[in-house]
Amino acid sequence: MVANIHWVGAQSSADILKAANNKVLFKNFKEALPGLNKLIEAEKNSEILSRAFLIRGKAYAGLKQSKEALADFDKAIQLLPDNVEALNHKGLLLMQMEKTEEALKLFNGAIEKNITYADAYTNRSKALLKLNRLEDALEDIKKVIKASPNQVEPLLISASVKKAMMDVNGALQDCNKAIDMDENETEAYRIRAEIRQALGQFGAAVLDLNLAIEIDDSNEMLYFQLANTYFSAADFKLAIKFYNKAILFNAKEPPFFLQRALAKQKMNDKSGSCSDFSQAEKLGSLQAALLKKQFCK
Repeated sequence: MVANIHWVGAQSSADILKAANNKVLFKNFKEALPGLNKLIEAEKNSEILSRAFLIRGKAYAGLKQSKEALADFDKAIQLLPDNVEALNHKGLLLMQMEKTEEALKLFNGAIEKNITYADAYTNRSKALLKLNRLEDALEDIKKVIKASPNQVEPLLISASVKKAMMDVNGALQDCNKAIDMDENETEAYRIRAEIRQALGQFGAAVLDLNLAIEIDDSNEMLYFQLANTYFSAADFKLAIKFYNKAILFNAKEPPFFLQRALAKQKMNDKSGSCSDFSQAEKLGSLQAALLKKQFCK
């Protein structure tokens, strides 16, 4: 057994990989890099190298260094074509880059190599949902739920798919199950709020979003959704209050300014709405540019 242990300085390769992986799990991405860099430079074993490139790719992805992450995932796959984790994580990164069709091929490849790899089914379901292949997405996520009935994330994906299929009752049931499993799951409240808003149940939607905000009070998307809910209920004053809150946490999202502009427009605040249309346009919103041209002459 000793002959299978590889050493880099005073540490074994296995120890370095374990330490780096733990750092990535706890989102200490930069701290994971030095040990992995040393291991990659010194290691000759292709299986260990494949694992090192995978973990470093995950660290780069966490640091938003997509080019470096993709290169490392490719090296991990090249060294070990059966590294389904590398295929899966490359697919996840491509999906974040809006390259969903490419991502789908990688998830398919991971599943072909390991038909029991639940993460690949979960992510393939997300990709299929993005591509509006709803029946296929639901089929995949049902398999994951059957294999792991006590996991929250598959239920939330199922809820999103069913919502897209207009199966409101099914989507609500999935959200309720997720909340029963974990009452601090903000995404379950958020999806349920979306459904309730679509049904015109604005009070119930507001209640769900306030519960989510109690759990995560620095999530700008929750404030944005709450503002949109008040906008839909024609309470523009409260809508503006929560658009302000979303912008306080993140002033780089064009929709935040665009929607606040529309709310201010409803309040007959022309200068305020035109200022927000201009800011949304600066951040890249074509819709804001058109509305500014139409209303801010």
